Amino acid sequence: MKRQILMVLFFGFSMVSWAQLQRPLNNPMPTRQVHLDFHTSEYIPGIGEKFDKKQWQNALKTGRINSINIFAKGHHGWSYYPTKVGVRHPNLRFDLLGAQINACHEIGVKCPIYFTVGWSANDAETHPEWLMRNQDGSYATTDGYDLNATEDEIRPHYSWKCLCPAVSGPYHQHIMQQVEEICQNYEVDGFWFDIYHIKEQCYCQHCLARIKNEGVDLNDKDAVSKSLNLALKAHMKELRCLVGKYYPDATVYFNATTRLEDKQIFKQRLYDMNTHQDLEDLPTTWGGYDKLPLDAKYHLGQGVPVTGMSGKFHKAWGEFGGFKHADALRYEAAAMISYGARCNFGDQLHPSGEMDIETYRNIGEAYEYVERIESYGPGGKPVSNLGVWLTLNNAADHGVVNMLLEMHYDFVVATPENLNDLEVVVIPSQPCLDDRESQQINDWIKKGGKLLVLGAGAMNMEKNRFMIDFGCEYLEESPYDFDYTAIKGNDLSTNMVASPFLNYESGMRLKPLDAKVLACIREPYFNRTYSHYSSHRETPYKLENSKYPAVVRLNNSILFAHNIDQLYYSHGVRLHREMFKNALDLIYKRPMLRVVNLPSSGRVSLLKQDQQNRYVVHLLYTPALQRGEVQVIEDFVPLSDVQIHLMIPIESIERVYQIPEMEELEFEKTQQGIRLNIPQFMMHTGVVIQQRKQ
Repeated sequence: MKRQILMVLFFGFSMVSWAQLQRPLNNPMPTRQVHLDFHTSEYIPGIGEKFDKKQWQNALKTGRINSINIFAKGHHGWSYYPTKVGVRHPNLRFDLLGAQINACHEIGVKCPIYFTVGWSANDAETHPEWLMRNQDGSYATTDGYDLNATEDEIRPHYSWKCLCPAVSGPYHQHIMQQVEEICQNYEVDGFWFDIYHIKEQCYCQHCLARIKNEGVDLNDKDAVSKSLNLALKAHMKELRCLVGKYYPDATVYFNATTRLEDKQIFKQRLYDMNTHQDLEDLPTTWGGYDKLPLDAKYHLGQGVPVTGMSGKFHKAWGEFGGFKHADALRYEAAAMISYGARCNFGDQLHPSGEMDIETYRNIGEAYEYVERIESYGPGGKPVSNLGVWLTLNNAADHGVVNMLLEMHYDFVVATPENLNDLEVVVIPSQPCLDDRESQQINDWIKKGGKLLVLGAGAMNMEKNRFMIDFGCEYLEESPYDFDYTAIKGNDLSTNMVASPFLNYESGMRLKPLDAKVLACIREPYFNRTYSHYSSHRETPYKLENSKYPAVVRLNNSILFAHNIDQLYYSHGVRLHREMFKNALDLIYKRPMLRVVNLPSSGRVSLLKQDQQNRYVVHLLYTPALQRGEVQVIEDFVPLSDVQIHLMIPIESIERVYQIPEMEELEFEKTQQGIRLNIPQFMMHTGVVIQQRKQ
């Protein structure tokens, strides 16, 4: 429904308070979504001329879509509706945004509105004062963009000038005015604001004035980044309040604020400005198929709805003519549901406005399966008594996660708030604890908590002392570029070799005090240099163990001298994973979930759905195959006789059944829970343990 346009300047309106927005939305989040890009050049004619309401609706029905992100403004800076604040695309002759909204709402499909922020070519050209700047005063651009290129030179992919939307600048005010114009004229389900991850610092005149007022040292890049991110957070908060003024139950999402790898944005919790969390990925070439589990577990642990985002594209977001096979979309969708997320696949509309029906046939095949299982994922919360502490070192965090996923040890993200629910916590090899957190962990250990730490994970930020007692003393970093590990005794010997094995990076030197040494470092004769070398690669190890331990144990705490998480992330040495498993098994005695006879490329996820009084164990199996530069999902192979051991109260169990077949499963009660066999599944299944209402 259109409303009368009221051109109210940013400083003049009264926004809804932030406190009023801190409540769950009344509207349930849709489960089968599409994210529709539309970034169209002014040199392409006939924009939207082939848009047809019935064809649009038929595509959505074919795809079984219940929500689609549509576009108000794209990266070229053009708007796709009549606007008095922005500039309508010069080759668009009608209200395309309004037509999309009407077509969606007529068939009961929600349609949050896409709005670009950080990249907007027309705004960048007409208002260079809105651009981000580097410290030397030059315009900030994406990597590869050449400000001095001639018109005929090939322009790199994803190359844009970068705009500064920080709350201290005029571009922020322009965005506020344009978003308010949209709210005043259209029935809004939500907003999807894009491009907030482009630069870590900005030195435009408006940011410089803010930084000076804050007393920030311009040469302190971390402080400048923090200032920018807090100004972005204020920008987001005002946008959220503006949208909430008109539509209190509208969804609002700011893209890239959920990414663990964008450390500065993540550390300042810009994701708190979102009504929900969309986890953008393209597993074929971005983070891979094991990126989603950690992201989903973290954000679901924060108590907000989560959506997994992938694309119909083969290799890159927004590629025209790029297709993944429908089998890949089906697997990715099943994985999203398994980890408690809703589903979203990206598409890019042709400039003509005609939907590509083949894309929606592919998506529809995936969403036909989602319709059968979607009530068993979203709304569930990951549960485990094994926790992984988040360090924001990507290789360290994902090195641990990759090992756990391949071992089928399900986990949650450990925080000070859930420590007392955990039997074991693993801290990856990046110093990450402050004094308060280390004290909380020490207190938890005294109450029976068990700890496994890799490398410097439990050291202070200066990396010169441990903040937790492991019965050993830190001495120094090794002078060697690499070294070897020799297992001592039987504690870590299962599935291990008796010979010393290579570590591609050396471990730190430790002095054992009260600790038991489980493995020793075997050092090389010398580093490989032009003056001292032996054979092709690493220098052989000496014949005696060094006095420095590789793994030590003090009571229920185990410490590795090496960053085996990062080593595993980069090199994938199975011996490192086996040694990690053996160490974890020494202290992890009561896992909530244990899975037997599932190949290492299988994945498990345990969710608890409190409202439905049930647990759901999801299992996935379809190995991703490397084809050129891309990971491809292709082979669906049936598996038989996978065993599940689940430690839950058995008195309240009403029935156990398998989805999507809805077939009853026999189970055996044990002292700690239940044990059962899954006769067979292919690609995905779930085991539902329905409990009686209390």
